[in-house]
Amino acid sequence: MHRPLAAILLAGALSSPAWSDNDDPARWYRYYNEKNQPTITDRITEEHIRRGYDALDKGMQLVRKVPPQRALTPAEAAAAKAARAAAAKRKEDDQQLLRLYSHPHDAEQNRDRQIEAVQVRIDFTNSALSRLKETRAKAAQQAAKLERTGRPVPTPLREEIGKHDQQIQQLQAELKARQAEQQRVREDFAPIIQRLQELTGTVAPAPAAAPGG
Repeated sequence: MHRPLAAILLAGALSSPAWSDNDDPARWYRYYNEKNQPTITDRITEEHIRRGYDALDKGMQLVRKVPPQRALTPAEAAAAKAARAAAAKRKEDDQQLLRLYSHPHDAEQNRDRQIEAVQVRIDFTNSALSRLKETRAKAAQQAAKLERTGRPVPTPLREEIGKHDQQIQQLQAELKARQAEQQRVREDFAPIIQRLQELTGTVAPAPAAAPGG
């Protein structure tokens, strides 16, 4: 998801590029109007960009001065607005994520619990599948014995074998669905854990070395 360089620079000009959201001490933004009267807001507007502004910390102390920029074209203004909206949404998502999980390990535990819950159902289905295959094998052996002796296989026995085949297919399909569910859980949690590592400054564990390596 690469953006053109111009869009990146433009978004950076509107979102204080020298700091990340977590590190930027700026909390207020001040510009002076045509009467040299200060206007202070908690977000950067096009007027800030056009006139130049002071970034202030929560104690109203100067953090940095940003010089005036040229007026934005309609396309640039739209792109800047979209960039600010995306940044605000990302910040909101990050805050919600940190409310859910204070540490990547919390998310990893939740992921593992969900995978284990699905594994319990997989084990149960595998057990049922094994019993069903044994029952089907016995019915098939009975039918084969009748055929070897030249006797016809009764319709109920044929129907029983067919029913077992259908049930086996259903259980096998369920197993595939459960295994796919486990994979979806892993894939769903991967970006969550990665983002939590970024937000908390946690280093992901190095992969285990291969035996004999």
